[in-house]
Amino acid sequence: MEQIEIAMKLNPQQQEQVANLFYDAFPLKVKYLWFFAKSREQAVELLAQSIQFEQGIYAIRNDEVIGFLGYNIGKKAFAPANYIAFRKVYPPFASMWRYFFYTFYLRFHLYDEDILQIDPIAVSEKAPGNGLGKLLLNEVEKLAKSMKITKINLEVVDTNPSAQKLYERFGYIIKKELTSGSFNVKAGFKKVIFMQKYLEVTTTT
Repeated sequence: MEQIEIAMKLNPQQQEQVANLFYDAFPLKVKYLWFFAKSREQAVELLAQSIQFEQGIYAIRNDEVIGFLGYNIGKKAFAPANYIAFRKVYPPFASMWRYFFYTFYLRFHLYDEDILQIDPIAVSEKAPGNGLGKLLLNEVEKLAKSMKITKINLEVVDTNPSAQKLYERFGYIIKKELTSGSFNVKAGFKKVIFMQKYLEVTTTT
């Protein structure tokens, strides 16, 4: 098996790979829930302009990003609602209403306290069966503990039961479920499951 490296910093080419992988993992959400992008090119450009790459953990093989985990901490988002980024991709009016809707969505994924929210986790189709999801989850727990953060939140949709089972095996428990009905059907799901894991963090005196 070719060696997989974990990285926290990326070169420009790898950052572009992350933007493309982000889109490939969530095309319906990008199109119908987050950015209302009319084309892949628009979506990838907006992601590349918006992502705070320092808030990510990346799995790299042969200099190519084949998986990543982005995270929000408190009010700091991995992919924040950045009007300047929207404006670089869309004309003024289209930028404004897309920015408004994404800001509204993001409000429910940021917290007043130091909670690490996984948002998102994505694995390339080029790397099936390599255990990248497990690897990334292990790495984010190490990171959270190093930052003395005791809670990790994540969300999974009802159309991804295999991911939910993985999270449950890692000790995440369901905190609540939200049925959105027909509102998010185009985005590929009808229900969101909110999960959380509490970490034991040792303190030194």
